[in-house]
Amino acid sequence: MRRPVRWQVAVLIVGLVGLVLARSFLVVDETEFVLVTEFGRTVDVLGDSSGESGLHFKRPWRSSLSIDRRLRVFDPPAREMITGDKRNLEVASYVAWRVADPRLFVNSSATFESAEARLNERISAALSDALGHRDLASLASTDPKVWHLDELTSEILGLVAPRARQELGIEVLDVRLRRFNHPVEVRPAVFDLIRSERRQVAERLRAEGESQSQILRSQAERERDALLARAEAEAERIRGQGDADATRLLNEAHARDPKFYEFVRTLETYRAILDDRATLVLSSASPLLRLLTRGPSDEVLNDPPTASAEKVARPSEVRP
Repeated sequence: MRRPVRWQVAVLIVGLVGLVLARSFLVVDETEFVLVTEFGRTVDVLGDSSGESGLHFKRPWRSSLSIDRRLRVFDPPAREMITGDKRNLEVASYVAWRVADPRLFVNSSATFESAEARLNERISAALSDALGHRDLASLASTDPKVWHLDELTSEILGLVAPRARQELGIEVLDVRLRRFNHPVEVRPAVFDLIRSERRQVAERLRAEGESQSQILRSQAERERDALLARAEAEAERIRGQGDADATRLLNEAHARDPKFYEFVRTLETYRAILDDRATLVLSSASPLLRLLTRGPSDEVLNDPPTASAEKVARPSEVRP
């Protein structure tokens, strides 16, 4: 009976030694803080200095608590706020933060959820106060002189970060707005107002375009009328010059051979008054009937141009 008892005692002793050794060592990861506590009181903090990651020794009755020291991003739920120009906005933000003082963090919040809830209250208050002193145009404007969103977030960060560091033991690195919009209840009215404003702008632009179009049409019509007037004047001048040249040539031709010219004019008269449906009644002494019945005279057929006619016609022949 003694041998089994001895074995049990030996196993118990080995187990106790293993338990003591297991509780005497801890591993500190480079992404964590480790708080060593003794009966609920923090006696040491590991990981807050460089080179402390790795294996560490502690007393077996002491406990350890690991806290993630990496950067965290918190998205608070959207809240309805009022701007300086009395516009209701539903604003959603996000916060980048991390644990800076693990002792204070454990004493004030103990968990990440509790820390983010308390941080949300501070950010909401600072954001509401900052928006209350600014118009909506400072958040959404294409004019750099009016847009001050970066100034708004810097002001919120300046209000929240020092108090969060002193009261919660966390470091707030950045606060930004990820979305802001009108509340759901008023969005249809806002959209109708935007459409109305856009229609007014479109009508104004159309009116300006129509005015410019009328001005351009009037200028084009004036230029067209001026060009047509100059063209008509030039055409009249050319026609007058042509008629003058035609009359001069006709006079020269008539002076060169008056009998032949009389003959040609008589034929043109016949062509104008005689056709298949015309009935012409003439006396036997009519000059028109004489040409039809007797034909052209010998003077028209045989007489050469007179010397005086040649003298009149010669200047026209030597014209360039």
